[in-house]
Amino acid sequence: MTEHEQLSILSTEELADLETEIEQATHHPVAKDLATEMREFHGWTIDKLEILRLYLRGGYVRVAGGGSYIDAFAGQGQGAFNGTTFSGSAIVAAQSEAFGRLHLIEQDQRSHRLLAQRLAELPDKLRARCELHPPGDCNQIIPTLLDAAVINSDKPCFAFLDPDSTQLAWETIEALAAYKTYTPNPVEPKKPKACKIELWILFNTHQAIYRLWADNREKYPETMGADALDHLMGGREAWWDLWESGQPSNALLRRYVERLKSLGYQYVLPQPVRDPVDGRVHYYMIHVTDHPSALGLMRWAKKQTGRIYATELPGTETF
Repeated sequence: MTEHEQLSILSTEELADLETEIEQATHHPVAKDLATEMREFHGWTIDKLEILRLYLRGGYVRVAGGGSYIDAFAGQGQGAFNGTTFSGSAIVAAQSEAFGRLHLIEQDQRSHRLLAQRLAELPDKLRARCELHPPGDCNQIIPTLLDAAVINSDKPCFAFLDPDSTQLAWETIEALAAYKTYTPNPVEPKKPKACKIELWILFNTHQAIYRLWADNREKYPETMGADALDHLMGGREAWWDLWESGQPSNALLRRYVERLKSLGYQYVLPQPVRDPVDGRVHYYMIHVTDHPSALGLMRWAKKQTGRIYATELPGTETF
């Protein structure tokens, strides 16, 4: 396999084999002495992390070729749900063994300390691949990483952008999108010669972003702020026309997807993440990629949760 060669869409038989491999994969234990400091996860968070695990372990590991992973909001490395401990995104990515180098970013000092302890428990081979950057803002650290060219531009890169609210700046998205160029393969369309950095972005619609919009002004007056929308969307011109014309709050999601498409990606697919109990939407995960195989692998990973995702495919949900 050459540096740019990537896997075509997997067959039904290959996906079945992947399911067996994943079920047999070893899960590393979580230290008991950190239990009192763990973040409390929600059911929809567990589903999201399971999708990430299945996606990376199930297919990405076969196409990444020792590429790079960026976790912009790496968190504590673990959390608890109904008394059970689960690994966070940084540990899930490390244990997938899909990457030659993992760049982990966390601004909160306490979470950074706990993540460092969790990383120290990994096997030497996995721990050596992880670079936990000093506590800081991902919107400052990521452009610095890209400017320093420490991300191998000849190999795949996956960026997990999972903010709690509106912390992710549009300028950071632009920097990631501009780092690598999409190059089609005229002979094999399903195997692009090169892809831009793949993104999986949490767009926090129902828990944060919609509270900034006009139709929620009376209910959430303390959270109103045009500056937050400027930061998130990329300037006043990116959303002001929607405000002035009285568009509903979900128009922000549509506009964000349009702006992602304008960055030159081949596929931009939003997917609602729902409460596994009552089906209520909490936010959207937006999959941004150039490779058609990534679409099938992400769709497969979502279906494996056996929950609400079983009947939803990326991009088919009405906003």
